[in-house]
Amino acid sequence: MTRNVSTALMFWICLLFAPSVWGEEDPLLAEMMERFNALTNYTTLLDSEGGDGRNRIMYTYKKPGFIRMDFIRPYKGALLIYNPIENKVTLRPFSIRLFTFHLPPDNRLITDSKGHTVNHSDIGSLIRSVEQCAHEGTVTPLPIETLEELSCPRLLVQSTRVTYSLWIHPRLRLPIKVVKFFSDGEKETVFLHNLTVDVPLDDTLFAP
Repeated sequence: MTRNVSTALMFWICLLFAPSVWGEEDPLLAEMMERFNALTNYTTLLDSEGGDGRNRIMYTYKKPGFIRMDFIRPYKGALLIYNPIENKVTLRPFSIRLFTFHLPPDNRLITDSKGHTVNHSDIGSLIRSVEQCAHEGTVTPLPIETLEELSCPRLLVQSTRVTYSLWIHPRLRLPIKVVKFFSDGEKETVFLHNLTVDVPLDDTLFAP
């Protein structure tokens, strides 16, 4: 208990002396958006935990917005593909092609309890949400922290609606860990393991 209290105390002391930016865009946020705008694709292992439980998904993104999700946990073997041209989601809940469904991205079957939809699940959508939060509230740089052997810059972005804590890849300048606190006290944690940018991708990956 003493150790937990001391850790929390040190965290808030760091925030007390860290300069906050009110209602403006932090340079690192702008750099993240620039990096996302410049890439053509990325792959990552999404490992998240929140109100809907634990999820592990192999996630592949290709501009202008093609998304493929290969589920590991839960629903192992399930596949979801989003086509931005047709604005359509192909869902295969099992590895058998016989069971395939075509749905709009806002269908309740593929929307989580917080209203997240597949067409707004990419890093670009995340950064835009963080930027909106920054415009409504404050941005505070936090001390660098090691994550997966990487020395990651960090940001705390707070508004009345939501708070984001971000760990940013030092070379890619994209988030690889995000902790999101909601005003109702709920928390979501997302890791983007093995984030790889601009790798050769076969277009058949996004074929239903």
